[in-house]
Amino acid sequence: MLRLKRIALLLFIIAVPKIFSQDFNFNIASIPVELKENANTVILFEDQKVEIHSQNSMTIKFKTAITVLNNLGDANRYVTVYFDKNQKIKNIETIIYNASGKEIKKIKNKEYNDVSAVDGGTLYGDNRVLYYKYTPISYPYTIYYEYEVETVNTGFVPSWRPISSYQTSIVKSTYQVSSTNKLKLRYKEKNFEGFKVDKNPTDFNLKYELKNQQAIKREPYSPSLENITPKLFVGLYKFNLEGINGEATNWKEFGKWRYDFLLNGNDELNEAFKTKIIELVEGVDEPIEKAKIIYEYVQGKSRYISVQEGIGGWMPIKADVVHKVGYGDCKGLSNYTKVLLDLVGVEAYYSIVWAGSKKSMEGDFFSMQGNHIILNLPTENEDVWLECTSQKVPFGYLGDFTDDRDVLVVTPEGGIIKHTKIYKSEENLQHTIGHYEINNDGSMNASVKISSHGTQYHDNLLEKDGASPTDLDVSFKQYFSNINNIKFSNIKVINNKENGSFDEELEFIASHYASQTDSEMLISVNAFNKFSNAPKRIRNRKLPFKIASGFLDIDEVKIKLPANLTVLHVPDKFELENKFGNYTAELIKVDSHNYIYKRSLQIEEGNHPKEEYENYRSFLKNIRKYDNSKIVLKKSNL
Repeated sequence: MLRLKRIALLLFIIAVPKIFSQDFNFNIASIPVELKENANTVILFEDQKVEIHSQNSMTIKFKTAITVLNNLGDANRYVTVYFDKNQKIKNIETIIYNASGKEIKKIKNKEYNDVSAVDGGTLYGDNRVLYYKYTPISYPYTIYYEYEVETVNTGFVPSWRPISSYQTSIVKSTYQVSSTNKLKLRYKEKNFEGFKVDKNPTDFNLKYELKNQQAIKREPYSPSLENITPKLFVGLYKFNLEGINGEATNWKEFGKWRYDFLLNGNDELNEAFKTKIIELVEGVDEPIEKAKIIYEYVQGKSRYISVQEGIGGWMPIKADVVHKVGYGDCKGLSNYTKVLLDLVGVEAYYSIVWAGSKKSMEGDFFSMQGNHIILNLPTENEDVWLECTSQKVPFGYLGDFTDDRDVLVVTPEGGIIKHTKIYKSEENLQHTIGHYEINNDGSMNASVKISSHGTQYHDNLLEKDGASPTDLDVSFKQYFSNINNIKFSNIKVINNKENGSFDEELEFIASHYASQTDSEMLISVNAFNKFSNAPKRIRNRKLPFKIASGFLDIDEVKIKLPANLTVLHVPDKFELENKFGNYTAELIKVDSHNYIYKRSLQIEEGNHPKEEYENYRSFLKNIRKYDNSKIVLKKSNL
């Protein structure tokens, strides 16, 4: 049946005459010179019109032409239009032009691909995308396309974000919304300062325009464009999602609607299973201890798989279904865990978050926001947050996927905006304890233990949990890329969920670690954790910069030197401290051929003005320089 629906959709598109195609001047010579500067692409025009006919009827018309100047702009060669059973594509047209503006290809309906809009791990779903990918034969080229869609989902009024990528300039971008006089518009302007945006907003009509916007060049440590460029949020007080009407004036009321909607039978479990769950926590009174037992039970029983069904992918599958099949997505697993926690008397709430790059809910503008679900457990001391999709992370651990951002917590009384855990730099600890011995031929015998905490306990490390010996060998050779010719004799990784750490233990040998001349041997002191990420110099920097995550590295390494060589030089103690962090490194002499290397590097998260970039760069360059310090030994046969 679903396949027949897809065929019917494409036949419908084919049957509709091409009513949008027009003649435009797409000759690259017509683009102003200043708009080509620092640009990989130029948006010649982008026109989005939203027509709200009723609480459950909206039309979106979109038209754009983008000139791709070089292969770095090829991300714009895709045409993508999302649809599902409640969002129908009415018209679509795509035409490709060469550098002189001559039409070279008009896309036929059969050339569009109709595929699932969700990932390959999806169990089932009704969200789909019609897309076309152009394969360039020369540069520059212009891709022009337009489409029209109709939807019942007025809860998702498209926003306007004209500057959505670095190295892209804009000749003209326009955005218009018109609403029936019974449905008043809500809107919020963000980051408009410093941009020449023409606007004419009213209660029922919005019109915004940005013209002749030069490309913004990406610079090292550039902030997210979303945080520094214009964005317009638009919504309704009365809206519809997949046939379900809603009405709200704030996050509290919106959250109450979400809560009432989420119940809807999704919290039902059979009585025999309820009895089993209650028995799991028998004799345990402390709520957090109960929560840990339930969390570990869910981790052991279930696994994550994407499920995109129901209200635009917002409806969790029922708790009893997750229990029977043993899998679910973030919505289903979070709802399932919440139902079990409720059953044993632990307060827990479904919470919506923007996961990935750090992004908060707009606290003063309610709408369907977020892309992930976690749980909130309020306690007397602090909130505990649970990531319910991972079988590997410790209880109460979020990491940089969902830390330090505003989220919507859905309670029976309504929605509450809360902030997730902020990891201080010293909590994001990597502690390295090691030993290495240098032999007369310059080879190294080494052992090292690395323990990672906080946001340094991350997905890349968790991938090692259960990895094959071959994959571990490759991974650690990449990590110790400054050491050539490594041969591991022991690799052990331990996901220590109880302590909230990931522990790695290694033993290896490496030939030619020390470099030699006829008279001397040179040994790089920092073998196990060398810093090398000093950014390049930027003349006339334009943007502020962001240190995305703070951390602390503490290293303590015993070093044994060849007994028949004489120590000529060891690096002096070096200390550096400023607003960006601090660094200390020293070699402590034990005896004539044994030393202890102690190093501490702490970087603080933060946003900084462009004028301070060179100071930060200098700070990192000094760290890199001292991390490359060497011990110099004299050969005794001279």
